[in-house]
Amino acid sequence: MAGKIQLKLPSDFTNPKEWRAYVRQTVPPEEVDFTLAHGRTTLFIRFYEIRSQVLPQEFRTELNRIEGLRDPERTESLVALNGRIFTAMTQLIQRPAEAANHKARLNAAPAIPCGSVEDLLDYLAKNNPNYALWSHYTKQVQQGPDAPSWEEFVEKEFDGADNDEVEFALLMGQLGKLLLHYRDRNAALPPLYFERIWFLHLLRGAEQNLQARAVVQGLAEAIRSCASA
Repeated sequence: MAGKIQLKLPSDFTNPKEWRAYVRQTVPPEEVDFTLAHGRTTLFIRFYEIRSQVLPQEFRTELNRIEGLRDPERTESLVALNGRIFTAMTQLIQRPAEAANHKARLNAAPAIPCGSVEDLLDYLAKNNPNYALWSHYTKQVQQGPDAPSWEEFVEKEFDGADNDEVEFALLMGQLGKLLLHYRDRNAALPPLYFERIWFLHLLRGAEQNLQARAVVQGLAEAIRSCASA
């Protein structure tokens, strides 16, 4: 298994594509699928760690069981487990956030984020390639004469890319506008959104876009709620 090779972690890369390319170049072909799945597991474990929590025991027990399996059952079991962990993560984030948002609206108390919006913007510009692209667009491309719309710019930049990649780039533009709204008004993000946004670019494919859409929708709804209060 790839455990015999001292592999870098997915978190060592700013772009998931770079991680996948690295794995394909480093591990034997028959180990690639499992190594990629295991890399996602390490990201999910890291998610719990940054929230000062541990991976639930049922998942740890299943991980230990999977280590003793052979492919293709080993990889199939790990992919299925990753799906269960991701579902648990989503519930972990959404349920307290929904309750905290409701309580905050009732008490008219400001939310306390894990960091400032400015900190988050700086982090995204350095670590989230699609957000960095949107930042470049707004600061340079958009200012020029006959500048394309963000949608046109993304279509050209991602020519030939799959729909998930294009959608995520467009969502990062929406997220950028919302975050600037919060920053310019010195407003705190809703509870747990700092962490959710920090984690977005470490996901991939449909799961990445699912979370990105939820974040964008949640931030927009929070703004509308404040405006109508």
